[in-house]
Amino acid sequence: MTFLHRICLLISLASALFGISEAQSLTQSSEEENPIKMICLMSFKAAMADAGKTPPEGMGQFTCKCFLDQVNAGASIGTAQSVCKVKAAAHYNL
Repeated sequence: MTFLHRICLLISLASALFGISEAQSLTQSSEEENPIKMICLMSFKAAMADAGKTPPEGMGQFTCKCFLDQVNAGASIGTAQSVCKVKAAAHYNL
């Protein structure tokens, strides 16, 4: 499993903990205090560490911001993950 797949899986699990409707309302909070983004970043760091990889500078922020933007725009969690996986891979030439 690639590290981007791990990130998506961990984001799904974190989102499921809050419940979809609550997770969507939590994505509306300020970026600095957003619990979903904090969980996303922690999951991202854990997935990278598990994969033994050092992410490019800003990749965690980029990926988690993309995820929140997608969900806030009405995308499902799965769609947001897929879109952001592709965007992160392209942005960071992975």
